[in-house]
Amino acid sequence: MQAAPWYYNVISLIGLLMVTFLSGLCGLGRGPVPWRTVIWGLILQLALAFFFFAVPAGGQAMLALNDVFLTLLASAKAGATFLFGPLAISPGQPGSIGFVFAVQALSTVVFFMACMAILYQLGLMQRVVRLLARLLARTMGLSGAESLGVASSIMVGAEMAGVVRPYLPEMTRSELFMLLTAAMATVASTVMGVIVANLHMYFPNIAGHLISASVISAPAAAVVAKLMEPETGQPLTAGQVVDPHFGRYDGVMEAVSAGALDGVKLAVGIAAMLLAFLSLTALLDQILSWLTGLVGLEGVGLKEVLTWLAWPFAVLMGVPLEDAPKVAALIGQRALVTELPAYAELANMLARGDLAYSRSAVIASYALCGFAHVGSVAIFVGGFGALAPGRVGELARLGFKALWAATLVTVMTGCVAGLFAWGGRSILGIVH
Repeated sequence: MQAAPWYYNVISLIGLLMVTFLSGLCGLGRGPVPWRTVIWGLILQLALAFFFFAVPAGGQAMLALNDVFLTLLASAKAGATFLFGPLAISPGQPGSIGFVFAVQALSTVVFFMACMAILYQLGLMQRVVRLLARLLARTMGLSGAESLGVASSIMVGAEMAGVVRPYLPEMTRSELFMLLTAAMATVASTVMGVIVANLHMYFPNIAGHLISASVISAPAAAVVAKLMEPETGQPLTAGQVVDPHFGRYDGVMEAVSAGALDGVKLAVGIAAMLLAFLSLTALLDQILSWLTGLVGLEGVGLKEVLTWLAWPFAVLMGVPLEDAPKVAALIGQRALVTELPAYAELANMLARGDLAYSRSAVIASYALCGFAHVGSVAIFVGGFGALAPGRVGELARLGFKALWAATLVTVMTGCVAGLFAWGGRSILGIVH
């Protein structure tokens, strides 16, 4: 893959400003523009990206975390190999029969959930979440509850609702919208394990990029959410830094057991969603292809329509024009059937050499790093609603708007990555 000309970085900067402007248009007339949140949110995104992409210490830190992630992934293989034998052996290794997603990818969820439960039990995860929440609250002026929710979304994903559970019933509409947007705009560490299992053979430093993408998406989510749904009420935790609400276990062994069982539930849930949505997408594609064929548009299916819709966003992120349709197809696919098949297709593109520029692969890896798809609306509205039954109606009304906001967040994160990916390169490395 070749390096892209410098002017694509300028396009990424223009895209960042345009996405911010579009978010403001979506919330026009709903309340005062939260200038402090917007300005500090953009500053934090750019500062984080500069640290990860340009500062040696930041790049080395992400590379170290990348190595830790790969070590954990290799450890997860031990249990999967014992249970599933040759099915668990990665492609390219002796005895492998190829990549089996249900075994080689989803089995990592169980191990990573057990690891996360141990970190909760030891109190380490609470410290990290509290530190991130304090940074967001003090700089961007977010309430204590919503800054806690945004910070925890980076770590725990769907379980974020439980972290802010005591505050959910009394949250303002703007706070609820913020939490839904952040939940859909980031990827939890447990799901990262599945993505890394897909991509690390073709993109060795993908874990480092995913971690930095998820961190950058946190302030981006705050910017987009507050522009689209400005605060017009009075949050109960305004000006405060609140502690995360985590369940504790009687010991480390109970934490491992509970985490592993939760991992099984999550893996089964992911498998069920992929099975349903991939199959329904195939059905919709056939129906749409038949309908478009009746009017003389042969070969136009769901993939083509989604690619057309996502193409402007790919261009705004600074993806070179030769690669823009391919990256747009990935973004469209993520919107329907989750980020996992989209990342799997990105891996296939890298294996086949379909992308002309390494810059395109870096931007795509950042732009896909989000739970922004149709199924997530049901997941998060249902999850938050179960803990705050009195807010179910309001959550349901905000659901699809939050999906649109989360999509803009992932585009914004892609723009930031494109701004700092000079020639497609960074300290974190490029595609091999």
